[in-house]
Amino acid sequence: MTVSTGIITEEHKKQFQEEGYFILERAICEEHLQIVRDACDHLIDLMHQEMDRLGTDHIHISHRGKRYHIAKKYDQAPRLDEYVFSDLMAEICKATIGDTSYLFYDQYVVKAAEKGIKFSWHQDSGYLGFLHRPYVTVWAAVDDMTLENGTVDVLPYSTVGIRSLVEHIRDPETGDKTGYFGKEPGVTAVVPAGSLAVFSSLTFHRSGANTTDKMRRAYVTQYSPEPIIDPETQQPKHLVVPFLKDGERVVS
Repeated sequence: MTVSTGIITEEHKKQFQEEGYFILERAICEEHLQIVRDACDHLIDLMHQEMDRLGTDHIHISHRGKRYHIAKKYDQAPRLDEYVFSDLMAEICKATIGDTSYLFYDQYVVKAAEKGIKFSWHQDSGYLGFLHRPYVTVWAAVDDMTLENGTVDVLPYSTVGIRSLVEHIRDPETGDKTGYFGKEPGVTAVVPAGSLAVFSSLTFHRSGANTTDKMRRAYVTQYSPEPIIDPETQQPKHLVVPFLKDGERVVS
């Protein structure tokens, strides 16, 4: 499916450069939003099957009925790649990281009703542990997002006062990394389903706990301007799926 977008303005581009983020409300077309929702259900079902096979209720940091983190499965759910490599994502990449991009990571973050936990202030780049060119994170609201169900907050560059990678400290209990311990509340993305929060991997962000009686689903895709290579192993970190080269689509 090819969708004509053209929704990113010069103001959005300027805000990304100066503040590290922008928000697009109702950006995902209805067809792609349904694909993303169906894919989430499909991947949770597959995880439950694997839990049953292993005789457990948790795999890594996913816990049955409580929270799910399902990463790097974009090619294991029907038609999900249509969203991941859509015209909208191409437009976002061109507006933020340039005309060449690779899919670096994708992940569903699902917080079950009244059980999802919060995530502390961090930069996505803070989880890699080595220097690299910044990439872009596209956080998609699969459901309506509110304060109560744990939407995402972002810290503008001008608020936090920095736009470079900082040292993060890992919480031994949750495994979360934290890079900002101040009291600034940030900008809260209270947005309807189908909206996007687009931010640099150097932008601090966090999310709250889901205190509602409904599941809260978000889908994150990340795109890098070049392959990200781990300096220790000399191997690519996560995914290196070509998407755009010199502004032209490499994948269909």
